[in-house]
Amino acid sequence: MSKTPVKFLILLICLAAFSNAFAINIYTSEESSVDAYGSLRMQAETIDADTAQAGESSSYNGIRDAYTRFGIKASTVFSDDLTIGAKIEIPFNLADLRQEDPTFFEGFYKENYSPRIYKVTASSKKFGTINFGKQWLAYYNNIAYPVDYFSSFYAGYSTYAYFRREALTYTTPTFSGFSATISGVDLFDGIDSSTGESTKYLDTMQYIASYAKGPFNVAVAYQDTVNDRANLIAASASYTVGPWRFAGKIEQQLTDSSVVSSATTNIDPILFNIYGSYTVDQWTMKATYANGDGEEGAGGEAFFIGDTYQLGVDYQYNPKMKFFAEYFFEQNSYAIYTPNSDAFDPLAGFQVESDSQAFLVGGRFDF
Repeated sequence: MSKTPVKFLILLICLAAFSNAFAINIYTSEESSVDAYGSLRMQAETIDADTAQAGESSSYNGIRDAYTRFGIKASTVFSDDLTIGAKIEIPFNLADLRQEDPTFFEGFYKENYSPRIYKVTASSKKFGTINFGKQWLAYYNNIAYPVDYFSSFYAGYSTYAYFRREALTYTTPTFSGFSATISGVDLFDGIDSSTGESTKYLDTMQYIASYAKGPFNVAVAYQDTVNDRANLIAASASYTVGPWRFAGKIEQQLTDSSVVSSATTNIDPILFNIYGSYTVDQWTMKATYANGDGEEGAGGEAFFIGDTYQLGVDYQYNPKMKFFAEYFFEQNSYAIYTPNSDAFDPLAGFQVESDSQAFLVGGRFDF
C-alpha cells in the first residue's frame, strides 16, 4: 500500500492541470436547463490507534473515498413565481471503483448502492418551497450542517442527525429573516430495526424554525422519532465576520426510559460542537471540537460518545479544484474504519475506546 498514496498524488496533480476544462451542460433554454455534474473526492491517509479489533493492525496507510458523487439536475420556470426542479445523484466509491456509499450508512436504510438523492422541487417566492423524494433532511441542514465544513471522509460524524432519507418537506417564504420548515421523513423504510415492527411511510416528523440576518444565522429543531426511538431537540448558530467564521450546535436526545438498558444512567445524552475557520487568499484554516456524553445502551441512539478533535487546511486551487490536509482524532471508535472495509466496521469495534488518529491529504474536483 505504500505506493498507493504516491499514485494518488500524481492523479490529483493531473486533475488540477486540466480542471478548468470541465463543464457539462446538456440543455439550456430561456425557461429550462438540464445539467450533469459530479464531484471526485479522494484522500491518502495514515491511521494510528491505541486499540484495534482482533486480527486488525492498529496502524496502516491507504486511500479512501471522500464522498464522490455524480448527478443530473433539471429545472423549468413555469411563471415568474414558480420553478419546478428535479435531481438524481448517485454515490461512487472512487477508491474501490464501486457504486456505493463509502460510510455504508445507506445500507442501513436501503441498498448501499442506492442513489444519494432523487427528488422533485417546487419553489415559489410567494408560497415557499416543497421537496419530495430522497433529500438532505431539514434537521441536518439547519443543525448539523453549520459545523460540517471539513473536506475529508471524516466530516460530519459528530451529530445525531440522519443525513439523507425520503421525505416530504415544506419551507415557508422568509419573512424579515424568519422561516419555518416541517418535514415528514421515512426514517426506517417500513421496518424499525430496533423493534422489528412495521412503520408507516414518512414515519418521523421534523420541525425547524430559523432566522438569518446578514452574517448571523440561528435555528432550533425538534425531531419526533418513530416508535420507541429517542426524540431530538437541538439548536445551532453561526456568525461570519471578515475572514472568520464561527459556528456551534447542541443536540439532546429525549429517550423513553422504558426502552433503555437498566445499567444506563444517562438516558438523555447531550452532544455539542464548536467550529471556527479563518480564510486568507486561497487558504482556509479550520478547527472543531465535539463531545458526546451518551452511554452505550441509551435507546440505541447515543452512538457518538467521547471527544473528537479535527484540524484542517484547504487550498482552493481554482473554482473547481481544492486540496486539503487534515488531522482527525476520536476518543471512541466510530468514524475510523478498518483498512479496505466492506461494511460499517470501526477499527477498534463500535464505541470502543481507542484514541484513534488520522493524518490525511486529499483533493476534490467539482464539475
